[in-house]
Amino acid sequence: MNAVYVINASDYKPISLGDSYLYQQYDKIASFLATNYGQEYVRLLAKPVIINNQINWHTDYDQPLSRIGDLSNEIQERIKTDYWRIKNKLDKDIEELEFSRTTEKRNWGNILKQIFNDENNVILTDGNYWCLLWGWKFMNKKENFLAPVFHPEEKEIVEEPVETSPIVDQEPEIEEEVIEPDFVPVNHIAPRKRSFWYGLKRALRNFVYRYWGLLFFILLCLLLFCLMQKCTREECPEIFELNNQLDSLNSEISRRCIEV
Repeated sequence: MNAVYVINASDYKPISLGDSYLYQQYDKIASFLATNYGQEYVRLLAKPVIINNQINWHTDYDQPLSRIGDLSNEIQERIKTDYWRIKNKLDKDIEELEFSRTTEKRNWGNILKQIFNDENNVILTDGNYWCLLWGWKFMNKKENFLAPVFHPEEKEIVEEPVETSPIVDQEPEIEEEVIEPDFVPVNHIAPRKRSFWYGLKRALRNFVYRYWGLLFFILLCLLLFCLMQKCTREECPEIFELNNQLDSLNSEISRRCIEV
């Protein structure tokens, strides 16, 4: 691999990944990308090598590269369009990985999300080939921003219905006159009067539905009261027999007391 760009390590803060830094996992990341996406995705990431507080970035490309912000607007738009096309494609896969049930896949989702973060990416290019600086907090979101493009043909399609709209004179007023009578009978239907007995029956039914438990309790109390009243009457055979037995006992007691 060839050195294509150099920056000072002290100018940027490295991104942490657990107990190590993200850039230290380059070989592991390159293997994952090659296995799951292909070698062309591995070439998108320049390899960082730190020597004497300088980060030397290496790629398979043998020509010096420049930051995209130093090139013409035409080159910037073309390269950033390709960058965002690939990034948007990867973002969908990253989202699936982050919500996976497997811990390993979730970890890879987090790693790829930090790598392909437009705020922490620097795009290097010669106008045709391009790669990314990553692993440090470059705070480079503004340089990577790509303004949306509105194509003229899309505007024409939006305006086409207005330009080719039907003749206004062909709208007949008769349609409104035909529609109105359909609704007149409905609006003038008089409400049917309810009789007194219908209202009373409806009120009683609602009362029974709402207070059936209370009515059941009242009926139970009335039933118990009737039973108690019946049992306390003198003509009740059981009470009459008990009274006779009490009288016999009282007589026996009195007789015994006199004898004593």
